[in-house]
Amino acid sequence: MVGEVLVYKPTFLTTSCLEKMAATAALENFHNSIRTLAQTKRIRVTEFFQDFDKLRSGFVTVPQFSRCLWQTLGIQLTPEQEEIVRRNYDIKGNGQFINYKLFCDEIDQNFNAKDLNRNPESQRIEPPEFLGTIRTVRPLSPGAERRLVQLLRHIEQFYSYHGVNLRTCYEDFDRHHMGVVTESQFYRSFPGPPDVSEADMNLLVQKYRDPDRPGLLNYLNLHHDIVAIGNQVAKEKELIESPSTYVDITSVMLTPDPDLNTIFDKIRVAVFKNGIRTTEFFKDHDKLRSGIITENQFVCGLALAAGKEAQLSRAEIQKVVEYYRQPDGRVKYKEFCDIMENAFTIPDLEKKPLQNVTRPVRGALSRGLKPLTETQESRLEEILSQISDNVRRRRLMMYPYFKDYDRGIAYTRVVTPTQFGRILHFLSLNVAPEDLKLLLQKFEDPATGDVNYPAFVQAVDKEFVGHTMDDADLSQKGRTNTPVKERETTAADSNVSYEDLMARIRSIVLTNRLRVAEYFEDYDPLRSGSISKSQFRRGMSLLGFSKLGQHDFSEGHYKLLCDVYQNPQKHDQVLWTKFLWDVETVFTQPNLEKDPDTKVPPQEIFRVPKPGTVDWGYASTDHKDLFNATMDRLQQRSEQRRVLAKPVFQDFDKHNNGHVTKSQFRQCLTMLELHCTEPEMIALEAKFCNDTGFNYLTFLSELQPVEPPQFMYVSRLEDIRTANQRKTLPELNAAKDLENVLLKIKTKVARERIRVLEFMRDYDKLRSGRMLKTSFRRALDLCRFELRQSEMSILEDRYQSNTDPEYVEYLKFCDECESIFTSKELEKRPLEDVVQFKPPEEWERNKLPTDQLTRFKACMDRLSEKVRKHQMQLFPLFEDYDRVHNGTVSRSQFRRVLTELELGSLVSQQDFELLWQQFDVKIGGKDDVNYIAFCDMIYKLANFEARKP
Repeated sequence: MVGEVLVYKPTFLTTSCLEKMAATAALENFHNSIRTLAQTKRIRVTEFFQDFDKLRSGFVTVPQFSRCLWQTLGIQLTPEQEEIVRRNYDIKGNGQFINYKLFCDEIDQNFNAKDLNRNPESQRIEPPEFLGTIRTVRPLSPGAERRLVQLLRHIEQFYSYHGVNLRTCYEDFDRHHMGVVTESQFYRSFPGPPDVSEADMNLLVQKYRDPDRPGLLNYLNLHHDIVAIGNQVAKEKELIESPSTYVDITSVMLTPDPDLNTIFDKIRVAVFKNGIRTTEFFKDHDKLRSGIITENQFVCGLALAAGKEAQLSRAEIQKVVEYYRQPDGRVKYKEFCDIMENAFTIPDLEKKPLQNVTRPVRGALSRGLKPLTETQESRLEEILSQISDNVRRRRLMMYPYFKDYDRGIAYTRVVTPTQFGRILHFLSLNVAPEDLKLLLQKFEDPATGDVNYPAFVQAVDKEFVGHTMDDADLSQKGRTNTPVKERETTAADSNVSYEDLMARIRSIVLTNRLRVAEYFEDYDPLRSGSISKSQFRRGMSLLGFSKLGQHDFSEGHYKLLCDVYQNPQKHDQVLWTKFLWDVETVFTQPNLEKDPDTKVPPQEIFRVPKPGTVDWGYASTDHKDLFNATMDRLQQRSEQRRVLAKPVFQDFDKHNNGHVTKSQFRQCLTMLELHCTEPEMIALEAKFCNDTGFNYLTFLSELQPVEPPQFMYVSRLEDIRTANQRKTLPELNAAKDLENVLLKIKTKVARERIRVLEFMRDYDKLRSGRMLKTSFRRALDLCRFELRQSEMSILEDRYQSNTDPEYVEYLKFCDECESIFTSKELEKRPLEDVVQFKPPEEWERNKLPTDQLTRFKACMDRLSEKVRKHQMQLFPLFEDYDRVHNGTVSRSQFRRVLTELELGSLVSQQDFELLWQQFDVKIGGKDDVNYIAFCDMIYKLANFEARKP
């Protein structure tokens, strides 16, 4: 029995383990399939289950669970899957309710907030596939897998360099956005790289073929694999470039070969001095930015970059090539450029403040002189001694002559050989041609071939001191590097008192209208009213109170303010709000709303003169008398000559601050021919000078005072009140009855085609058909009827509302105005004849008195008789005066035309007045004569045809 137990017990355990493993695998496959579909459709399964769980209990019934999966994901559970769900999520054990909350957490893979020992990112499970597909059921061989990874890396590098997106290349073929295309479409739109062979394409097709749908390839999985490889490459690059993996440049530069170190030092100095960007000479050969180029490309790039500047020979360049050469024969130029670009510095030095930076060797960055042979050196000494004796005897200053030819940016301190010989000839320092060649050979720059003229001047002129390394020895001049301990600044070091300092600050704030609170409140986020002393100083600097600001503030001034406004509880802080209220009293008083009777002092009392201004009250009597006499004399001369002095001073005031220097002030007076003696000039400068300069604006205000403009607001306001109190003027030509008023309105409407209703309806929002009388008058003014007050009153009385006396029935008035065009509701009276309103001529409405009609007819008969006898043309002369062709002329023009036609003798003055009165028309408020009506009446009386005398 024991043996049987020993034999059968392992068999029983193995079967149970296999069953558990199979159940776990089935559950995991079930989860993966649902998780893939949920991510494909971008669905949160929890939101759909909650519609069945109103009480948020976390449980739904079995049919509800199946229905939700069918509606959201399109999954119909098989009996095996239903059994898996009941076995794992039927927490209650009754077979009716499923814990969907636990199921959704497993699908979404949200991290457990209570499990603090694990990283939340490690708890999430990302499905390896997309769109519910798999690549292939046949795994590739290990060699093919390695080849595939290399191919994907190569494709990712090509795509990232050229900005290619594989997904967009195939989206036009994937009309249903399923992530699959046919094999022919895959071959047709494959975006490269061009060096991918046919075998590589077959490998991609085998890897990403869809086993469920023959002939289709899943390009979306290929796209995501390329993106994943790109992220992995970026992480690897970040690890390589991280500060933890940084290798000190000095350790890299210390190669075993001392000659190679010398070459590197020469290149680094040349790169540092000339500001060479070495990468620019190599990256054009590296299209893929791999950091590797061929040997010939590296040699050409290095020769172009620093071959001439570093004086590199072919053998030295070859040594550098051999140091960076790879086994395949190519050269790693990126490592070389990284070392050269960071010459005498360290990359990301702000992240490594304790790192020691290598410095160039003393004298390495200076221009050295080229060594010569002993014979040449001895000859050179003789030449330089001769030139030096000549320079010393003639006391020549040679450096300015050379500097005039040095027009480079920031002075390159070199000139060309031709310029060097020309300058020596100009200074009469004639040198033989062979000696000149020797000088050029000694002092030329090896890189550019130009001549180092400061070194030559220092060699021949012992009094000239150039910038050489020999002068950098500070110990020879008694200087040491031992720091001198400075005395701590206190408030006593301030040369002004607290009252004077605050008066100066208030004046500056008032003049420039500064908002002091805006410069301090950002340092006090809790609005405690207290900030540190350093923050207070920073805010004052932003206001302009600093050595570099607009207003000079010393350390003693800051100490004085910090001592006055120091926080009693925190000695390292300042009560900036108290300082704020003390300064802003120049604008208003605090808490003024609580005491409205408080008299606010005028702002002028806070203005103080600029620093350095002399208090004229303490000046002596003789000084004041001299100043007054000088100003009186200058005023008389400027008034006699009518001098405009301000533009002359403004030409010297480049900063527009109202100040010039003393010398400029004297120059301006000379230009204005306002001459003064030296004592008078000193008196003027003492009065108007300060630390900024001479205040010419104050000087001009006393020299040529300008009368201040009078404050006319009160007087103008009184004039307006007086004008409003006057009685209204009598109305001219006002209609007396309703008929004439309506005729005037209808005539205006007919001639100008005015829609009266459009102006009225805007004041009747409810469309009630009535409006206020004030609104009615306003609408009539908008219509431009030019009605008098009495005429408007007649209309208001006629159309007054029966229900409310303050309103007017404007619709009736509009209907009356529209009746000149047609009758209202004409469709109900089809047989009615409509007579259109014809506006009467204005002159026809003129009525002469009865006793004057006989005289008017007699005058017209006399005129018509003479026109008939002589067959006169009246229109041409009248039209010559009618420039705007409106059919009217003025009364004087009317009389002039009759006189020219020899008709004026037939008309007396009384007859003229009758003619003017009969044919009078109003044009722009002026009485004119309608000559067309006059001519027509004359022609009619003379029995002529119309317009044909």
